[in-house]
Amino acid sequence: MLPGLMQPLAIGFFLVLVRCTSLFMVAPIFSAKTIPALVRMGFSVPIAVAVFIGAGSPVFAGWEQPALLIPAVVMELIIGSSAGLAARFAMEASMAAGSAIAIAAGVSFGSVIDPLHGAESTAIGDLLSFITMAVALATGLHRDAVVWLCRSVQETPPGSEFSVATLATRVISDGAASFALSVRLAFPVLAAVTLGHLGLGLINRAAPQFNLSNIGFTVALVAGCGAFYLVAPSAAVLAAEAARTAFARR
Repeated sequence: MLPGLMQPLAIGFFLVLVRCTSLFMVAPIFSAKTIPALVRMGFSVPIAVAVFIGAGSPVFAGWEQPALLIPAVVMELIIGSSAGLAARFAMEASMAAGSAIAIAAGVSFGSVIDPLHGAESTAIGDLLSFITMAVALATGLHRDAVVWLCRSVQETPPGSEFSVATLATRVISDGAASFALSVRLAFPVLAAVTLGHLGLGLINRAAPQFNLSNIGFTVALVAGCGAFYLVAPSAAVLAAEAARTAFARR
């Protein structure tokens, strides 16, 4: 009698654990390359237990039909990873904006290894990404991820029907929004560098005897780094808030 009662609860918890693990594998902060995959998977177990109990211990309705378990696991993977990707896209916008700023300022020739992503990136891109990550951590992005997980288990219990097409549309929309966000973050610095080059060109055109074309790199560097110093905090806050909004609106 006892195994018959425990089996639907065990399957329901397993599906919640799958959703929690897939979220932590791609969500910002939790998916940092500096955190081993086994540690992330182990950390997801107590979170899944708390979420499962807090959601009322939902059971898997089709537990008596093993053929329904595989589609349910796949759906849990899709739900968890899509939410994590939505927030990750917003955080990656800061990295993309930093790379564009580095190219415009002429400092993209020095590449470094980003410990958070495990790939080559520019110093300015890394700096803006670290600032964004710090702001996201300070504003509670990790708590928003857990809150979304609790809400999603209550609204969409394990094994319930969910439109994959709607989910795919959301992911594509979030990707397009992150691209627009990266342009928005980089625009002030790009505009400052462009105006610096424009002003230098006008001066060189009006007084060619000064031969100011040799200091074009210096102008781009000063204008780009100066504008980056002014807009970096606001850009980091915008990217962090976009990541938090991605969890709130799902």
